[in-house]
Amino acid sequence: MKKRTSHAASVGVIGGTDGPTAIFTVSSKEMEKRRSEQEAFLNRAQKLAEPCAKSFDETIRYLCAIYGAQPCDLSRGQRQSVKVNILLNEHPELVHRQPIPENPTETQMREWCRQDTSFDQALAFPEERLGLQMEGYRIPEEIARTLREKERKNEPSARKNPLAHMLERWAEWWRGNLTQEDEGPEPLVVLVERTHEYLAIDGKGGGALSDALGRYQGIREEDIRDKTPRFIAYAYLMEQDGIWK
Repeated sequence: MKKRTSHAASVGVIGGTDGPTAIFTVSSKEMEKRRSEQEAFLNRAQKLAEPCAKSFDETIRYLCAIYGAQPCDLSRGQRQSVKVNILLNEHPELVHRQPIPENPTETQMREWCRQDTSFDQALAFPEERLGLQMEGYRIPEEIARTLREKERKNEPSARKNPLAHMLERWAEWWRGNLTQEDEGPEPLVVLVERTHEYLAIDGKGGGALSDALGRYQGIREEDIRDKTPRFIAYAYLMEQDGIWK
C-alpha cells in the first residue's frame, strides 16, 4: 500500500474504539458560544505559530531516548484497536456508515449509534488488506509511574463515579490488559503503525505522555494554514503552558 504522506501523524490515547462511548448533548446556544470562542483562539494561535515539526521517526527515537521505551509485542486487542482506528479514520470508504443526522437530538443520536455497524465492520476487516506495520513500545514502570502521577494531578478533583470505573475496567479487559489487582498496574504501551504514521498510547499515564509527544512533534506549515487536528491539539498545549493565550 502506498504510504500516505499528506496526513499529519496522530498522537492520541486509545479509548473510543475499545469500549462504550458516552454521548453528551448541550444546547445549540451553548454549542455556538463554544465554537465562537474556539475559533477566536485558533485565529490568534495561527498568528503566533511557526513551523517546528519533527518527523515520525524522530518522534519514535525521542520516545525511546527520553522515556526509555522498549520494543514489545502488542496484544490482540491492541492490534484490533489500531486496525479499527486506522480503518475508520483513514479509509472510511471501506465500511458502510449511516450519515449522522444534522443537529441531532439526544434520541436521534442514540438511535444512530444503535443502528451504526461501522465498528463491527472494521473489527471484522482483514488486517492484512491494509498493509499495516505495527510495533509496540513499553514504557518502563518507574517512568510510567511518574507519568501516571502527573496525569493524576492534572485530573479534576472529582473522582470517577462507580459506573465510569466499571466501564474503564471493561475496556481494559477488552484490550487484553486487565490483570489481577495484586499483579500491579497495567503497563503503559505506545502503539505504532508506520504505514499511516499512526501513534497512540494505551494505559494510565498515556495522557501525560501524549501531551509530551505532541509538544515534541510540533506542527508543519500546512497544519497552521489548514488548522488541522494536529495544529489544534498543539495550540491548546501551548495555551496550557501559558505560551499562547
